[in-house]
Amino acid sequence: MAKQCPRCGYINPDNANYCLNCGYPLPPPIQPTPLPPPAPYNPPQDRITRAFNIFTKNLSIIVPSIILLIVEIILAVILGAITFFAFLASPFASLALAIVLAIINGIIDAILFGITVHTTMYMAQDSVNNLPLNMSNSFSNARSTLSQLYTIIGILILFGILAALSRSVIIAWFILGLVGIILYIVSASVVLNKPMSVTSAIDWYGKSLSKDAGSALVLLLGALFSLIPIINIFAIPYTSILTYLMVKEIS
Repeated sequence: MAKQCPRCGYINPDNANYCLNCGYPLPPPIQPTPLPPPAPYNPPQDRITRAFNIFTKNLSIIVPSIILLIVEIILAVILGAITFFAFLASPFASLALAIVLAIINGIIDAILFGITVHTTMYMAQDSVNNLPLNMSNSFSNARSTLSQLYTIIGILILFGILAALSRSVIIAWFILGLVGIILYIVSASVVLNKPMSVTSAIDWYGKSLSKDAGSALVLLLGALFSLIPIINIFAIPYTSILTYLMVKEIS
């Protein structure tokens, strides 16, 4: 690029340091400012991946599920022992007793499951917001708002009794899983201070299928796996986190 002398106006070659006409010192060539390298593109994560990443960073969220599993094992051992000794005393009476105990077990399991999911949902909220997890505080919050889940817990109890009396374990498990989806949704809505009724939760899930079918399907699988001992240790907290994200972000 040619240099024009600021004193006499003579056009000099671009490599001249002094004006060839009048000897006036010429300014050095302006060096172009290099452009900064482009920032790496980080595509937004889908909710399924985000929920998994949050879960792996907050593994203490599994504690309520572990407690649930321990209580279920103790309960099963106690009820099994009662049934066994009743059978030794009277095989015919033990059949009726087994039915009664199965109903009791279904009721207790439904209540414990509802409390565990609701407690875990409060811990999921803290996990999403990068807050330290405190199961005691989460349980206190869950207990204070549990009344808003009475309807769905009542439905769980009803289907828990029917499942205990059902001849088809697979069908009973699937139906309870469907009810579990609504439990997760209602629980998340309560935690987010925008509570839904059971019918509203069903409508919301239908809408979520069109807006984020992948997450909605994983929510279904999570609700089903939440009913399987040992697997539920991981299924309940992950499903709670995913549901919290979905209810928070999908209107």
